[in-house]
Amino acid sequence: MTWSETHRRWQALRAVEEELARTESPVLPWREEYAELFGDRAGLLAALRYRWELTVNTQMDTHLPERELEEHRLRLARRARGVLRVLVAEDVTRVVA
Repeated sequence: MTWSETHRRWQALRAVEEELARTESPVLPWREEYAELFGDRAGLLAALRYRWELTVNTQMDTHLPERELEEHRLRLARRARGVLRVLVAEDVTRVVA
């Protein structure tokens, strides 16, 4: 995958995240241009799950005291609540929260 393709995928994921943050709907937004980037809805869901897991794995400092760690986890989950809502609704397994 070229840098340009990777950049387009990340831009599309950010757009999906922003759209999900503006709504309470658990429905995965889909546009025809996503097919070129993700193949199908399952590919987009997999990319969203990967991005969420990457966010958790890179932003959680496990050396923090338990209370601070939990507060940070809750902030991350609030920020990604739209994505998490879709992952749960689509029954994507192993949603790390």
